[in-house]
Amino acid sequence: MSGTQEPIDYRALFRSVPTPVVVLDRQLLIVDVNDAYQTATMRSREELVGRPILAAFPENPRDPSSPGVAKLAASLERVLRDRVTDVMELHQYDIPQAGGGFETRWWAPVSVPVLNAAGELTHIVHRAEDVTAYVRAQREDIPGEPEAQTRQREAEPFAHQALWEQRQTLQDLADSLDTVVIGCDTEGRPVVYNEAARTLIAGRLAGAPASRWPERLHLYAADGGPLPGTEVAVTRALRGEHVRDDMVVMRIPGTPPRSFRMHARPVTHRSGLAAVVAMNDVTALRRVAQLTECELEIAKLIAGGGDTDGVLARVVRLIGVMTGWDATEFWIVDEVAGVLRRSARWAADERDALRPPPGPLPAGRDAPGRAWQTNEPVWATGPDDGPRRAALAAPVSSGSNTLGVLVCYSDTPRAAGDTRTASLTGICAQLGGFLERRRAESLAAELDRTKDEYIALVGHELRTPLTSIQAYTEMLVDDPELSAEHREMLEVMHRNVAGLNAVVVTLLDVAGLRSGYLRLDRQPVNLADVVRAAADDARARAGERVTVAVNAPATAPVDGDPHRLRQVAGELVNNALTWAPDASTVGVTLHADAHATVLSVANTGRRIPEEERAQLFELFFRGSAARHHGVPGNGLGLTLVRAIVELHGGTISVSETGEPGETATVFTVRLPAGPALRHA
Repeated sequence: MSGTQEPIDYRALFRSVPTPVVVLDRQLLIVDVNDAYQTATMRSREELVGRPILAAFPENPRDPSSPGVAKLAASLERVLRDRVTDVMELHQYDIPQAGGGFETRWWAPVSVPVLNAAGELTHIVHRAEDVTAYVRAQREDIPGEPEAQTRQREAEPFAHQALWEQRQTLQDLADSLDTVVIGCDTEGRPVVYNEAARTLIAGRLAGAPASRWPERLHLYAADGGPLPGTEVAVTRALRGEHVRDDMVVMRIPGTPPRSFRMHARPVTHRSGLAAVVAMNDVTALRRVAQLTECELEIAKLIAGGGDTDGVLARVVRLIGVMTGWDATEFWIVDEVAGVLRRSARWAADERDALRPPPGPLPAGRDAPGRAWQTNEPVWATGPDDGPRRAALAAPVSSGSNTLGVLVCYSDTPRAAGDTRTASLTGICAQLGGFLERRRAESLAAELDRTKDEYIALVGHELRTPLTSIQAYTEMLVDDPELSAEHREMLEVMHRNVAGLNAVVVTLLDVAGLRSGYLRLDRQPVNLADVVRAAADDARARAGERVTVAVNAPATAPVDGDPHRLRQVAGELVNNALTWAPDASTVGVTLHADAHATVLSVANTGRRIPEEERAQLFELFFRGSAARHHGVPGNGLGLTLVRAIVELHGGTISVSETGEPGETATVFTVRLPAGPALRHA
């Protein structure tokens, strides 16, 4: 026996295979045929090579209802699309004859994909077993044929048909499932799909090994982090591991994120199939769980306390992070100006979060304005917010009174009317109750304290005796025969009585304004003149210690009581002077638009403790810094300011910016814009 083996001539082997075989390229052009195929089809290799197979064997015009051509085309398309072997049922496919006309033939075809090293389909090997004799034998026996030969002749087509029926049943069963099912080869390349997999994958895994699945399908870990190709379920199955309930998130650009629970296991009993992967879409279940968890976290956040603005800022961030929105906002109803103003915003993209806030929104404009106007949730597509593709705006209400609007934005299309609407409505109900409780608690507590303190400390009968005492001490001080010791005692008495009288007058003003006994003398007022006058008085008192800078337009019309507004401006500037350090500047800013007139008074100095800010406007409240450093005052000025502002239909607030030691405290008064002043 020779030590060397003669090389195998594969072309000769192919052409000698006794079963009819044709090789097709990706365009279904005939590349080669073997001798058995030429004999079965009665066509030469020269007649067939280079022609489309469906053109080489067209339909029989005498039998246009025959499905043979259509079935063959569908089978080959499936092999091209899914890169899987396709076994066809026995079917009739007539063959053109050399002398004209067609000969009726029956075939048992099988088509097999040929893949290169990258998993790409290069050719299709199509075997077409001629079973015409078997079919005819079913209709009439062949005389003289031995029984054993007859059984053998019948066995192969029957087995082919049984195999096709079994495969078709399994395929139909798999296609009926909502679960994605994918069979893979030893490299993790998909070779078998069901209908759910074809719909989801849409060719993304063509020729891709297991390590490329996260990249091709945009798969991420459940927490949103990267998913290495070595840890994806199919890779683990190829290592022999049985994987269950592996949660992944699919983030295909331009589509909403979807959550899947992946299962995978190795396959060892079938050649060509090494692993099977199943993917269950649990997006809806995951969303419900996230929304429920979000509602619980918001309930904890609200119950934990803190200032209202801080709670709202944390709420919008929590909603965005936990429920998968790209941006969230809270718009507060500005009752003075009759518009919506954005008070809190969160965005997944930090650069987006730093965008300057938009202007006020009237009722009916954009998604927030429509939700406010209708007091109903509003879905919008393509809102005017940069690249946003969808928005859900839900009103935050207390009864029939809308307090604000919560808005969620998405960069991908979202389906209206799903569970997010119901959940966001529930969150808004929590926020509405929170805001209403904050307002009610503050008002009730303040009214109770005001009533008790007023009854205990102040009465109209005190004003007359105090005035008398003050007048008589002034007369006694003017007596020229009074000794120096007695004069000093009377001056102390006069100062104390004057201070006590001022407290009583302020208390009566506050009580009268809140109860309605004192009314405003409303008239057109140029608030700019009022503010400048208050600043001039402050400069006279401050001297060179502090600079008072005013930035105001020539006119700022409001409808109000000039005397009371002068009290507001004067008290705010005096308060700023009290706390401003030497050589600093108190800034007074006034501006107006079509909706409101805004007065801001700012000074640098000590930071106000967060827990004290909400109490600054309460009756007799004095902060810890004022008490510990002997700063004069009675805790009534800011209470009176708020009473006057609210009686004008306005609001007052305090905010701070900057670092400790360089804190800027800003008091802001907002009043409804008045009619334009007429100048003679």
